[in-house]
Amino acid sequence: MPARLQPALTLDVQRPEAHGPQWGDDRLHIFPTVPPELYGLRPGFDRGYDCLVDLTLTRFVLRAFAEACDVLGVQHDERTLLDNVREVLARLPKNPTAETPSGRVFVSVPGERPGVVYNLPNSTMTVFPGEEHGLGSPRDEFEICLNSYRTQRNEGGNELVMLNLQAARLGVLDLERFKRQVRYCLLPNGTCADMVLQTLGRYDDARTPFDFMATNGIWFENFALPAVIDECLLQSWDGELRLFPNWPHRGRAEFSTLRARGALLVSAAMHDGVVEFVEIFAEADGQVTLHAPHGWGGVRVQRDAVDETLTGDVVRFAMARGERVVCTASGG
Repeated sequence: MPARLQPALTLDVQRPEAHGPQWGDDRLHIFPTVPPELYGLRPGFDRGYDCLVDLTLTRFVLRAFAEACDVLGVQHDERTLLDNVREVLARLPKNPTAETPSGRVFVSVPGERPGVVYNLPNSTMTVFPGEEHGLGSPRDEFEICLNSYRTQRNEGGNELVMLNLQAARLGVLDLERFKRQVRYCLLPNGTCADMVLQTLGRYDDARTPFDFMATNGIWFENFALPAVIDECLLQSWDGELRLFPNWPHRGRAEFSTLRARGALLVSAAMHDGVVEFVEIFAEADGQVTLHAPHGWGGVRVQRDAVDETLTGDVVRFAMARGERVVCTASGG
């Protein structure tokens, strides 16, 4: 990986055309490029640089590389490349934004007007798959993501999993609406295609059958639909466990051994909005960061050798490989 990554960093973001006085700043620009499935290369590379999806996925890959070096203990061996990675991360441009009557939103490329109709949720890519934003984000950044989700316009095409997963990550997914969309996209063989959602983009009422994509075969990306439900029950994208972050607070809900970041298998149950317990199994040594469920007051952590009570909205405790703990409300 390092041998392949070094030339890419040098050629793509650190070459002379992508930075310098001609840009009027000290950033390292992603250039040339185009937003997914729109614009193409235009004269003067208008709409051809620093696309939101490029920026967020570049950050994702470079941060993952740095984290992998830390986990594997190879920081010294990869110190030259890591220095290069850190410089790129520090000098990438900010994600492009625009102002709307409802507030600031992300746009897919600098200079783009808000409200462009896409066939995939470009403006919320930093939530997923970029994993820059979500429920743990600073309030101002979270509001930009929320505005972007609420004002984005999607014609249908690659959104069934991605858009709804983004909404779950933000805690605003309407599960009944999601189920209606799944039924709308359902094929006789039990898989889901993508269906037309709106016009004014590439589709129009007169010439575009609503189900034209259903004749194009199996849509493999939609096999990931269960991930949307998983994100409603448990989130750990930032290394912090959040239980039932997008689930109705009525009736009973329970899940078992959902995989969480940090090599953890998590199980939990909730009844009428009250989380009854959470059980965590560690497949590797590490630290658990748990957002205490609403109303718990404190978190009782029970394991073979230790029974302790932790306080605070967010609690942290270490676990060893193969260890299992059960967390309940303190005194429960």
